[in-house]
Amino acid sequence: MTRCKKTWRPALLTAALFGASLLMAPRSSPAADSPEGLALVPWPRSVEMAEGAMGVTPDSRIVYQNAALAPLADVLAGEIHMATALRLPTEKATAKPGDIELRLDPQLQGEAYTLSVTDRAVVCGGNYRAVAWGTVTLLQSLTSTAGGGVQAPRMVVEDAPEAAYRGLLVDVARKWHPVESLRPLIEMCRLYKINYIQLHLNDQQSVTFPFKAFPELASSYKGERRTYTREEITGLVRYADERGVTLVPEIEGPGHHSGALRSLWGRPGSSCLDMGNEKTYEGMEVVIRELCEVFASSPYIHIGADECSLGGIGESDEEKAFMEKHGLTGRGGLYNYYIVRMNEIVKRHGKQTICWEGFHGDGGGGAKIPKDILVMPFESAYNPANNLVKHGYTVINTAWKPLYVVNNRHWPAQYIYENWNLRLWEHHVNTRCHIQLGPEAPVLGAQMCAWEQTADRELPSIRVRLHAMSERIWNPQAGRTYADFASRAAKTDPLLDRLLGAVEVRAEGLSGKQYRDFEYFGGPITVRLAALPIGTIRYTTDGADPTVQSPAYAGPIRLTKDDTHFEKLFFNSRTKRHESAGDVVRVKARLFDDAGKPIGDVVTVRQYWNLPPGEQKTQ
Repeated sequence: MTRCKKTWRPALLTAALFGASLLMAPRSSPAADSPEGLALVPWPRSVEMAEGAMGVTPDSRIVYQNAALAPLADVLAGEIHMATALRLPTEKATAKPGDIELRLDPQLQGEAYTLSVTDRAVVCGGNYRAVAWGTVTLLQSLTSTAGGGVQAPRMVVEDAPEAAYRGLLVDVARKWHPVESLRPLIEMCRLYKINYIQLHLNDQQSVTFPFKAFPELASSYKGERRTYTREEITGLVRYADERGVTLVPEIEGPGHHSGALRSLWGRPGSSCLDMGNEKTYEGMEVVIRELCEVFASSPYIHIGADECSLGGIGESDEEKAFMEKHGLTGRGGLYNYYIVRMNEIVKRHGKQTICWEGFHGDGGGGAKIPKDILVMPFESAYNPANNLVKHGYTVINTAWKPLYVVNNRHWPAQYIYENWNLRLWEHHVNTRCHIQLGPEAPVLGAQMCAWEQTADRELPSIRVRLHAMSERIWNPQAGRTYADFASRAAKTDPLLDRLLGAVEVRAEGLSGKQYRDFEYFGGPITVRLAALPIGTIRYTTDGADPTVQSPAYAGPIRLTKDDTHFEKLFFNSRTKRHESAGDVVRVKARLFDDAGKPIGDVVTVRQYWNLPPGEQKTQ
């Protein structure tokens, strides 16, 4: 009888390279003594293969004994359906052969989990999230058989992450992100065992959190809503929690223009909040309380605290009186005091404070910054990681190079995988100014930060590099090559598309050249759409999102220049001008179920630009 492992033993992996396969084409079972076919990302600490495979059939179930795992069972059932078209029931029951069983085992610590596949698959973890990671490993291991069935190789996996904090930041304040654009990011983070998504909720452009106490902070831009409803944000938190991913709210202050917050507690004549006014902290107490109510599952609140212009700070009579009362000196003293007070507020609500690299040393000017604050050094300019560690702070690696994604400014997966590690900060300007911390340094984890990107660009730009960071901080001792990682990632990436309900698009007759997100064609092109048989594909070519009234895909689509429309392209927000124009056509496709409801949140988009061969640019 299959049982949970009672202890966690980190193990080094063998030097053998593991191949990859996923549910894109039928294949036979792997050889009895070979791990071929495993496309696991990140690679686990220990994998022991056995002979044969367990079939997953319509008679299989996902079962559990602890009712707390019921939401996860439903999530896994939905993912298996999206990936394989096989719908499994979930129930509180005892496992039988062919079933998938989810178990809680208190002897497994932290995020450690075990996966044992014999005549049934048993996933054990000490908590909900740990079990969630085990279900991801099982999901990634599923393959198709030559007869159209589904199977999982018999094996025992023992796994746990090196880094406790594995994060992604999404900037929803500068560029509005509808809720339906955030759910795919949560799915991506689950697939690659990223456990935190930090939401940058406010900046100069907008305040996206719906504060009940301050409804006047609700934002819009040119008629576009830029504040979530309470139902949207609570639903998003629940959606993430069910998948083992935790949303961390960031409320930026006292600088970064502070957006609409400045209208309530701003310093006159300054872009900062009024740090020398008790009313500011009374207001921020309400702000933090509301954030904690909605983001109840997050152990953290991020308070920003970077890039604050201190010009003129501390010079008014009111500020001088406030500083004298609290024993503060200098502009930096008032800024450091803001961080101290915000930390006190956050702790009163049972959370831990995170802030950006912004203060110097461990504070000063009469305000020492507590060591229980987590700090994210990103630029190695204000307070580099080595200085923070020297002063006793625990840090999270958010090094600009190579963990920042800012539109076209980013680093490829291969660079991250081969040149970066959890304790390395590379300076993105001075290439000789690097910081490599030792293994004893208190580095809690790392986070990729995506700034200033539009919602439609977020997933494509992050998915091609986040998995590389994940493997490097989940299992840095794996000792695997980038070529091996790339082979596995090439199979998990299409799995993500299937989980999201994305439609595969293939075009014949293209020139083979592209520019930005557009592919060039001169003569007619033939576009073919494909998806698993779980719904109906509907598509458009006029740029509109598909609806249930859009044409159902029934065969290849032929497109010519007559199907294009002229459009100005690539608006530059700095010059306020478009950089180019062209005759373009967009094929958009989406799956709908039998009731006419969309499957997943993703609309698959392919963009084509009609240009004669002689006019085509190189990428």
